[in-house]
Amino acid sequence: MSSEWIVMSNFDEFEDDLIALEADKEESQDINWFTARTYVSNEDRLIEQLWDKVRQHKLTEEVLEILSVKETVVDESKDYAPDSLELPKTEFRNSKTSVWVKTGSGYFRKIRLKVVRPFKCFIFIKMLGDPELFEQIQRWSLGLTFLGYPNPNIVSDAEILRMKGMASEKTPSIGEYIVEKGYQVISGAVSNFVKSGIPSLKSVEREEEGLGYDPEEGREEVEAVEEFEDIYDSSITQDRKDIVIGKLRINDFVYLSDMGAKGVVKEIDLKNKVITVDINLFGRNQTLRCKPEQLKEF
Repeated sequence: MSSEWIVMSNFDEFEDDLIALEADKEESQDINWFTARTYVSNEDRLIEQLWDKVRQHKLTEEVLEILSVKETVVDESKDYAPDSLELPKTEFRNSKTSVWVKTGSGYFRKIRLKVVRPFKCFIFIKMLGDPELFEQIQRWSLGLTFLGYPNPNIVSDAEILRMKGMASEKTPSIGEYIVEKGYQVISGAVSNFVKSGIPSLKSVEREEEGLGYDPEEGREEVEAVEEFEDIYDSSITQDRKDIVIGKLRINDFVYLSDMGAKGVVKEIDLKNKVITVDINLFGRNQTLRCKPEQLKEF
């Protein structure tokens, strides 16, 4: 009898361990927010494709929300003198999201609605924290990778709310903005507006910091809202030297070209040419696996 009791006792302990392991597994697979790095220019299109895949594979209970933090803002071009060759050749044409105006000093500007993304190249996915699900999504090859994969870092609800609060959900009115600024809306033949009120040739040529414009020659806007490209000083990256993986050491600083951020080397895999780098992103530490060509000397 005693031997039977010992066997049953061991089985009970084993069963308790199984229950504990199962509980830990369930806890690790709760629904949470995770960060994905995107490698495509049109994040909205990527999100549409991701939802298509989720529905196709019947994963709508596992993937609940996909977020790209963005807002629409009013954006002004530089000043164009009446004799500028950059003005439309024949006609000023306006749309719901793009309007030509004349300032009080006699110069022309283009007022546009632009989409600004505070966290460009990153989307946030509320989903089940299942390793197989992470792997499946990455196998779809849509142009994204999870930060920290194969064990992606969790983003708290509080952090998501904070990031959402950085962007306004309200779309501003171009008309109200123009009235507030006292600009004159112009449309029609260019010749109707360049014959009078010409200021001196001492050009203001005031470039708005970080904005580059290619005035359209009388073409209608193609998209309802144009994408705003983050502008950075490319010379900063161009002046940096490529890293040599054989010379890297643990805790060396490196520069991540795609993200414009500083990182710290944590692991070096010479065989597979993979470098594990820690960076500070969204106020918390994130771990990325990079190829040497993605890094520069800091």
